[in-house]
Amino acid sequence: MATDRRRAVDDVPRVRPKPDPSPDAVAILEKVMHVGGEPLNEPRTLAWHPLLLKRFTLFAGFFLTRTTIPERARELLAMRTIHLAGCEYLFGHHQLSAPDAGLTPDEIVRIRAANAGWAPWDALLITVADEMWATGNLSDDTWSELARSFDEPQLLEIVMLVGFYRMVCAFIETLRIQLEPGVPGWPDVIDAADAREQ
Repeated sequence: MATDRRRAVDDVPRVRPKPDPSPDAVAILEKVMHVGGEPLNEPRTLAWHPLLLKRFTLFAGFFLTRTTIPERARELLAMRTIHLAGCEYLFGHHQLSAPDAGLTPDEIVRIRAANAGWAPWDALLITVADEMWATGNLSDDTWSELARSFDEPQLLEIVMLVGFYRMVCAFIETLRIQLEPGVPGWPDVIDAADAREQ
């Protein structure tokens, strides 16, 4: 179940973004996403460990730019997993990119609601994220349904993608990485969406 906690104002990072990254880390940070002209707090925190930053960036970049699963599927799986992990930081960033994957503002809100009336294909992806979050596995029925829509390489990616976002959310939440100014937090209209589904 998602924690859905909003960070307190005085909830400071356990490891702050590195203020003076090494030349190796700077070269990587120049290539990552920026907000307000600065690299995101997540990779800047990883800059304390340049080798980890390098390997993480390559792995994350695969899911962002080289995945073979459709963009909409990627975003539904990612955002549902992020919601379940209670990671406002990543949910905020994905709200900015989700429209490019074909998700509407209402759908972005409904990712956080139970039984949100999704079309069958979308509902399957929500179920995949929910089952993997709850058990670390998929039921035979869900796997069979998934295998009818995706080939073997895509199935591997789907399982790894959900696991990847579980790991990243744990990293962000444990270190209390802060949202950058201008990045949205949890949608405030979630209560209205929940009410429609009851």
